[in-house]
Amino acid sequence: MAKLTKNRDKVFVPFNPIELDACVESLRTLLAELSWVSHPFHLAQRFYEKTDTVEGPKVFYYPETYIPETTDTNYSYHKLTPDDGYTGMIFFVAGVEKNNYTANQYNYLTIPVAIIFSVNLELINKEKLKKSLFTQELISEARHKLTHGGLGFSFQYKLKSVTRDLKEVYKEFILDDLKQYNRAPLQCFRFELDVIVQESCTP
Repeated sequence: MAKLTKNRDKVFVPFNPIELDACVESLRTLLAELSWVSHPFHLAQRFYEKTDTVEGPKVFYYPETYIPETTDTNYSYHKLTPDDGYTGMIFFVAGVEKNNYTANQYNYLTIPVAIIFSVNLELINKEKLKKSLFTQELISEARHKLTHGGLGFSFQYKLKSVTRDLKEVYKEFILDDLKQYNRAPLQCFRFELDVIVQESCTP
């Protein structure tokens, strides 16, 4: 599980976001409306950490999100591995931006974006968990929110796939405790989108 840190409950939003950042912020705000999403984080980056294990030193790759406006002398990040103290956490991972560039026009960018969900079913509904894993209900709620809630956005997005396969959920990362992240009461799943947004007119 994620270690307790002073930044674990801080959810920051980007200042004056454009293009990808603005799209992610809109999607983040939309999904934060779900009653079980307690910690809606923004974009994550991939950082490595060398750790000594009983088998010897190993390198792990973790998702971390930038946390500005702290009093630290160094720039701060928060590791976004599943945390059993969170009812529901989400964060975003962006892929390679593509565009069909035409000079002197504001072109459209297509960016693959993944949304990673980590939830604690016991904190969401302990009595229901005693009867069954209700992960699919949460997936259905999140899918409905994405397919019906973003109609007024200034950008488009297409939902491509949803997976509960743990290796696919965290496919960009190598985590030290992966096998525990989808064992009840914790559950993880991932939505894959293509986000289409017009490039900013700001140079």
